[in-house]
Amino acid sequence: MWEARHLHNTASTAVGMSEWVVDARGGACNQCGSEYQRLAQHWSRNQHCSYPDVSAAQHEAIRGCLVGDGSLDNPNDGPPALRIASMRRPHIVWVRDQLGWLVRGVTRDTDGAYRLRTLSHPTLGRYWTWTDGPPADWTLTKPVARLWYACDGGLEWPGSSTQPRVTWTITNNAKRRACKQALAKQGYEAMVWDRRLALPFEATERFLAWLGDPTPGSEHKWAKEREEYERRRGELS
Repeated sequence: MWEARHLHNTASTAVGMSEWVVDARGGACNQCGSEYQRLAQHWSRNQHCSYPDVSAAQHEAIRGCLVGDGSLDNPNDGPPALRIASMRRPHIVWVRDQLGWLVRGVTRDTDGAYRLRTLSHPTLGRYWTWTDGPPADWTLTKPVARLWYACDGGLEWPGSSTQPRVTWTITNNAKRRACKQALAKQGYEAMVWDRRLALPFEATERFLAWLGDPTPGSEHKWAKEREEYERRRGELS
């Protein structure tokens, strides 16, 4: 459970060259009541506690992050953790909300980037293969698509067009193929060129309608008028 004392949204804690803007590192375990400094380490070492189950909604959020610009690491050779970064604070806070208790914290570095890190958890191990791209048989659900688009997608107006199209830049060939196939299964035939995916104008309209309301910190990506898009994007800087 998130507790107010762990959410430092107004007073940040300095750590080296970064500062914690969301800090969930210390507290009391809700399984045994013991105090801890590193919760995942506590779960792995305490015989009375275990790693909690990750919900279906959290798995959707994990997939959305990994299809976007998230990554996994395990620097201590234990269970992996998920990392994702953004220059947009409202966006990274929204991502944190989707992942829930799994988030260890968010730091802000000297370049102004917000960097989210989850707790280490064994269930994340099943996603190692996703670091090179999702499996060919994965399904692009609405929750995954919302996260993917908010993290990694955008709009462009080609040439003198007054209509936008949704685009993603995906440098990994296997990942680009898997994403194109997943979009096609949902009825969106994407164009591919220069390591990019793009939806035609009509498909862009349907895709944005399917995604639903804009996500916090990414409102400009739903603005289909170029002037509004530029204005909303400028408000984020």
